[in-house]
Amino acid sequence: MASAQESVGDRFRRAACTDGMPVSRAVQRANAAVVRSFVEQGLGRGDLTAFDRYVAPEIWVSTGLKPEAPITSREEYKRVVASTLGVALSSTNATLDIQEVLVTQDGRVIVRFVAHADHVGALNGVPATNRRLTLAETHLMCVRGGKIVENYVGALNPLQWEMIYSDKIKRQVLP
Repeated sequence: MASAQESVGDRFRRAACTDGMPVSRAVQRANAAVVRSFVEQGLGRGDLTAFDRYVAPEIWVSTGLKPEAPITSREEYKRVVASTLGVALSSTNATLDIQEVLVTQDGRVIVRFVAHADHVGALNGVPATNRRLTLAETHLMCVRGGKIVENYVGALNPLQWEMIYSDKIKRQVLP
């Protein structure tokens, strides 16, 4: 039973991937395939139907795309991605290169990728610069029953990306 003090994130982590028990190689491979497909299709191509295929209805996502609080549902995740990256970055000549997919013994999946896209629309109030941007990210995901239930996003973006958004980021992060 969840305590009154327990956060939404605590409930998701407790329910999702905290048992730490090893999973079979078949489950590890299946989890890696789900994550790879989601990253390629949902994040790389902006295919929102990939969220329906690979993301659980209740998901917990920690991402800089919504720094004020975690994303807690598939529909919210779709809205956040569509209203930020989907608007700001051109998909016509975007590229995404998955550099590494690692699976832990308990079935969590770590995926590291680099993406390139043109900044053609406003993102978080920053107008288009028409510059080619590089995004470098590492995601730690938990898959249950063939669906992603957690995603911790870590970005190691080049300074160019961070400088474009520095004024907006500063106001969201610093008091």
